[in-house]
Amino acid sequence: MIPAADDATAVPNPDYLQWFQRDQLVVSYLVAKMTEPMLSLIVGKSSALEMWLCLKDNFSQQSVANAANIRFQLMDMSKGTKSISAYLQHAKSLSDSLAAIYEPVSSNDLVTAVLRGLGSNYAMIVTAILNFPPLPRFEDL
Repeated sequence: MIPAADDATAVPNPDYLQWFQRDQLVVSYLVAKMTEPMLSLIVGKSSALEMWLCLKDNFSQQSVANAANIRFQLMDMSKGTKSISAYLQHAKSLSDSLAAIYEPVSSNDLVTAVLRGLGSNYAMIVTAILNFPPLPRFEDL
């Protein structure tokens, strides 16, 4: 509604109907693309903006927790019985997962995490790498 002068009645906004129809098209699109668990998050939301903000708040909280979990995995990874190739591939996968949620890992941090997880069998190699800076790029490992 457009505010009226003190002595006049309120006048409907001529653009409201068009806005409302477009908003409902967006609502329909969002609902059509959602899974059942996602739909339960937006119950009671009537506009596209309300739905979007609700989903953003919910998933951004999950992204923070997910990023922390992946970082912990990266810090705690160890080669164990994996081949070097599989170990490096695992490290790269964790790094890529963080990059996908806009939490990129620097090359130095990734190399440091990889070296840390190699274990005592690789202590001499790790020492040699650390004593001759700069650290190699991950791609050069």
